[in-house]
Amino acid sequence: MVPVVQLFARDVPELAFPDGMDVLQLVWCPLIHPLDHAAAALPKLYWRSEADVLATEVLRNSPAPQEGEYEEDFMPQPCAVSPTTAVEYPNWDLPPGLRQTLQPRIEELERHFDLEYTRFAGALQSKVGVYPAWNQPPDWPDCERGHRMEHLLSITAEEDLDMDIGDMGSIYIFLCRQCSHLPYTHRYDC
Repeated sequence: MVPVVQLFARDVPELAFPDGMDVLQLVWCPLIHPLDHAAAALPKLYWRSEADVLATEVLRNSPAPQEGEYEEDFMPQPCAVSPTTAVEYPNWDLPPGLRQTLQPRIEELERHFDLEYTRFAGALQSKVGVYPAWNQPPDWPDCERGHRMEHLLSITAEEDLDMDIGDMGSIYIFLCRQCSHLPYTHRYDC
């Protein structure tokens, strides 16, 4: 497992942390997982308390896989995260009736900015919450109890983590807050 991102509650006030937890850590296995969803990295999510994290030894160097065939595209480079709040709008997730109503305005904005709607409607970088910036049709997961899961994190192939996830794709982490054990899953989108 290699570290991907660590977030502190004080830096991301919009993110609701479980009681007693104030650190979110995402790690993943960069080995090829052909039986997993689209042969992507296999993520693991940990909610922790900062006091417990600080009580353990600080990781000085990111571990690299020693054996097996790992995918270089899923090896993040060490970097700092600078959270910034942004307003976003759904792209592929717009309800059909609303999409039809907004289509003339969307086309006008695309002409004005000379960009596709998806490029200015949402943040296409790694982010916490709001909407996944789907490259493919939306694939919102349900938990094992049938609840639609919420988008928790996007890890993208943008320059912020210096990775090339597939063909400029993303890995989306989803969480179910309706279930007390906070199940999570992921989707790979390229």
